[in-house]
Amino acid sequence: MVGRQWELAYLKGILVAAAGGNATRVAEVVGESGIGKSRLLGELGAAAAREGWTVLTGHASEPDRGSRFGVFGDALGEHIALLDPVEPLRLRLGIRSLLEQLAPGRGLVLILDDLHWGDEASLELLGYLVRHPPRRPLVLAVAYRPSLAPGRLTTVLAQAERQGRADRVELGPLDVEAVAEFLGPDVSTRRCRALHEASGGCPFYLAALAQVPEDQLQTELLAGPPPDGTRSGDAVMSVKDVPAVVRASVQAEMAVLPDGVRVIAQAAAVAGDLFEPDVVAAIAGMNRQDTDRAVDELVARDLIRPKGRGRFGYWLPMMRAAAYASGGGGWLIQAHARAWEALEERGASALRRAHHVERCARTGDERAIAVLVDAARTTAARAPANAAHWLSLALDLLPDKGEDDARRLELLADMATFLGMSGQLEQARDALHEVVRLLPRDAVDQRVHAVGFCATIEHLLGRHAEAGALLLAELHRLPERRHDGGSELDDRFTALKLKLATANLLCGDFAQTRTWVSAARRAVGGAGDRLMSAAATSVLALADYAVADIPAAQHNCDRAAELVDGLTDGELARQLDTVVWLGWAEQCLERYDPARRHLERGLSLCRATGQHHLVTYLLVGLGSTLRWQGQLREAANTVAEARESGQPVHSPALRAATLAMRCRIATFTGDPDQAVRLGEEACQLAGPADDWLSVLASAFFAHARLMAGDPQGCVSTLVDAGGGAELPMIPKPARPGWFDVLTTAALALDNTREGEQWATRAETTAAHLGLAGSTAFAQLARARVQYATGDTVGAAGTAHAAAAAFQQTGEPFDEGCAWLLAGTATARTGPRAEALHELEQAYALFVQCHAIGLRHHAARELRKLGRRVPKGVSGQRNARNALGAAALTRRETEIARWVTQGLTSRQIATKLYLSPRTVEHHVASIRAKFGVTTRAGVVTALLVAEHTESTSAALEGAPGRRIC
Repeated sequence: MVGRQWELAYLKGILVAAAGGNATRVAEVVGESGIGKSRLLGELGAAAAREGWTVLTGHASEPDRGSRFGVFGDALGEHIALLDPVEPLRLRLGIRSLLEQLAPGRGLVLILDDLHWGDEASLELLGYLVRHPPRRPLVLAVAYRPSLAPGRLTTVLAQAERQGRADRVELGPLDVEAVAEFLGPDVSTRRCRALHEASGGCPFYLAALAQVPEDQLQTELLAGPPPDGTRSGDAVMSVKDVPAVVRASVQAEMAVLPDGVRVIAQAAAVAGDLFEPDVVAAIAGMNRQDTDRAVDELVARDLIRPKGRGRFGYWLPMMRAAAYASGGGGWLIQAHARAWEALEERGASALRRAHHVERCARTGDERAIAVLVDAARTTAARAPANAAHWLSLALDLLPDKGEDDARRLELLADMATFLGMSGQLEQARDALHEVVRLLPRDAVDQRVHAVGFCATIEHLLGRHAEAGALLLAELHRLPERRHDGGSELDDRFTALKLKLATANLLCGDFAQTRTWVSAARRAVGGAGDRLMSAAATSVLALADYAVADIPAAQHNCDRAAELVDGLTDGELARQLDTVVWLGWAEQCLERYDPARRHLERGLSLCRATGQHHLVTYLLVGLGSTLRWQGQLREAANTVAEARESGQPVHSPALRAATLAMRCRIATFTGDPDQAVRLGEEACQLAGPADDWLSVLASAFFAHARLMAGDPQGCVSTLVDAGGGAELPMIPKPARPGWFDVLTTAALALDNTREGEQWATRAETTAAHLGLAGSTAFAQLARARVQYATGDTVGAAGTAHAAAAAFQQTGEPFDEGCAWLLAGTATARTGPRAEALHELEQAYALFVQCHAIGLRHHAARELRKLGRRVPKGVSGQRNARNALGAAALTRRETEIARWVTQGLTSRQIATKLYLSPRTVEHHVASIRAKFGVTTRAGVVTALLVAEHTESTSAALEGAPGRRIC
């Protein structure tokens, strides 16, 4: 019984109480349709039978309400036929005696299911048995829907409660974790969440949906309207998406409804996920009084539920879909037309009206076109895919006026923009190419915007050369304009040159990037557009870094940060890729805190404005920043979110970037096999190493191969991707770190001469950069060679210097690597105490960073010196080796406290402004650190930890103890 273990155990306890007291007990199982009442009673019956109880089961049904003793007759069968049905008292006495006779062993469990359909005589008999129980142990296990429970039933059960004979179990929906357990370990977290939302946690609907193949499960149709309003609840769902068993169940219930009630049920399905009764009355063409009575009937049958503020709605969208499909095609068209009129009379939003317009409008209907365009404008910021859909419908309704139709061209351009923003890249590209073809040459502003955005789409599709060619061709088409008697390029030239700069940056041509962006900055001028200036300066800072002009990079980074911080959110949202370039520039210049702040601001604005095509770039950048800061767990969560957010955006470039960063983090967390697999996949997707992404993916893959025990593969992959032994394809300031990787690989191959060469290259490259991190990597490479050649004293001293530099830049993982090398070197010939100190520094940093593989390495070195080190690691599920509450991060502690209050991952995500997947990653980490496998275990462990802490505090403050 997935998710119902506690309830089943509680019911079994009632059996024990009834047997021990030789008494009659009433076990109420309460819940709505499909929630699992019958299954729970079945499990109770099976458990009771195994323990020697006699078990009889009866089911009530709606058609049987006119019969007498229907549910008891179903349970007792031929036994009840022998009793006198004429005299009520004699019949009751006879049934009571019969129940005593049928309970020879432990007693009798009489299961009465769906008792909300019970007939009057059965309910009176139940009341009699409660007032005059048999003289044998009897458990009356009854299940019913509370919304349909008749007054007689509630009276009987209330009487049993007053007598102390009743126990009540209320079944609610399954949470996400129970759904995951129900579906099994092979089902992805994403699908578990989708099925949980679509089923409302109801086991009946969950089981039905679980049979639907993933590629056929339309989660956006099955899920309810999201809280941010990105989808109107009036959208009509296809019944094809509803499992047959659900469709049959709902339509069977619809079939027995009175005609007027059925029409209201269909009108409610037309109205939307949420509806007001007066609107439904208008759709159905019925008066308000009859509508209210029908709504009450539907509520009583639990087809619809009150939703607050005078509104109602179907319990689940797929129930609404099945009800909608029961209406005839012609009736539905007219119903949508009436819904449109009713909503317009009441001043409803264009978004609410648009779904009905879609179903009933005809070509040339200007009112309908206006509604659809208004709906697109309204939803563009939050749901660009929906905006593109509305504009597509509006374009279909426009009368054909040929290619010169300015309104059609304007709508097509907007639709293309919304398609790109929502990640429908190929469709956006096709539409934008059509827009550029149709736009006249003198429509300069529109052409520049269309070409610029088309170039962005080409980049996301990995077509950097095509993007550059498109921009250059458009730049050559523009006429030069003159102002104040001098020659300068206007804003249109500036925008295209800035786009050309980013195109060259992505291609790895950093010198050409500086040329284009410098021209763009000169065009902007000192008093020019602040947003354009911020964007240009951010790109220039990154290009300056790439060509190793560090003073210029730092100056431009300062200026770009100042400009960006001075922009309002509304201004910055117009060109959000600015924070992508600024964040990467700051990260490269070892300014991790500002990089994180700017990237997080960009993420917030992306989500608020619907610019989903940039979310993955920002998340990958943030994950990289967190990696440098040693927050590997948080980095992994961020990149996992990037993977999820990138799925709707069909971009090979974004997917390759995400895979590469996942490879990088797996390398550092100590999972080299996974890192190699991810790196290989990233390289295949990124293609030949001829742009920054493919070079980066190959470099990450090379490091993963080294950590997986393949140093030769590391050298060949990295040198090939880097363009030769000097690594010219890698920006110069980043080369010392990669030369350190090559040094390590050469030494692993026992090639000290080659290791010396790589270390020398690292030192030569870092010498004039003025970046502490680059210098530290060069020192680390030199220390490795010194250790390999027997100079352990020199190795320890050089590694010390590297550790100090890494500490200065705020890179704890790399600092830990330096301390590990220093401690290992000192242990060979130096003082044991000093070696222990250095290794303990390394160990503590690796624990802090969740770098499991290197933490093990440091622990082994410590044990060689006789220091005892716990064997538990944060990923283990062994409670004896769990790290406990002290190992929780601040965020994990916060989430653990919400878990103890019973909140689901989605509820915690809402409170903390995180994604549910991120919360689930944190919960998994918390369980691992406590050495438990369930949320209940987390609750217990945290309470025990808090109790232990308070007890220790009390002892430390007790008389006779010294408090330090």
